[in-house]
Amino acid sequence: MSAADRLSEQQDRTWSLLVGVMMWLPAELDTYLEQSADLSHAEYGVLRCLSLSEDREIHMSRLAATASVTPSHLSRIVGRLEKRSLLARSADPTDARKTLARLTQSGARLLTEVEPGYVAEVRARVFELLDHQQLDQLEDLAEAILTPLRSDCIGLLPPRSAR
Repeated sequence: MSAADRLSEQQDRTWSLLVGVMMWLPAELDTYLEQSADLSHAEYGVLRCLSLSEDREIHMSRLAATASVTPSHLSRIVGRLEKRSLLARSADPTDARKTLARLTQSGARLLTEVEPGYVAEVRARVFELLDHQQLDQLEDLAEAILTPLRSDCIGLLPPRSAR
């Protein structure tokens, strides 16, 4: 294999670090959420997206993009959350071809209970380790990588804050 077919030493180390973050950070957050609320990180993300949307209701296709899960994975997640009465599905009254997911009162209560601890975990494991410049760089880098992969996800995020 030629050098052109390999990552440089810096690229290889950086890629290994990024893969490590992608593997171990969600696993740590999963552990916290499973212990505190019997939720996976993906399930929490779906509930949180619903809580932030207008009327706590959103089309399933938009929810998949907002929560960064595939539509098939979202269907399984929603099924589990629906069994626990944390969300409900219904046909869109304006377009019966679309399905709406809605956060229930039980789901909202669970989020209210778990969110402060989740925020503390994210702060401790990510943001308290970074200074302001590094945080700006992380935002820039994450957006640069995600945009060509899923620009629809970027479009659903709130605008950047003034720096």
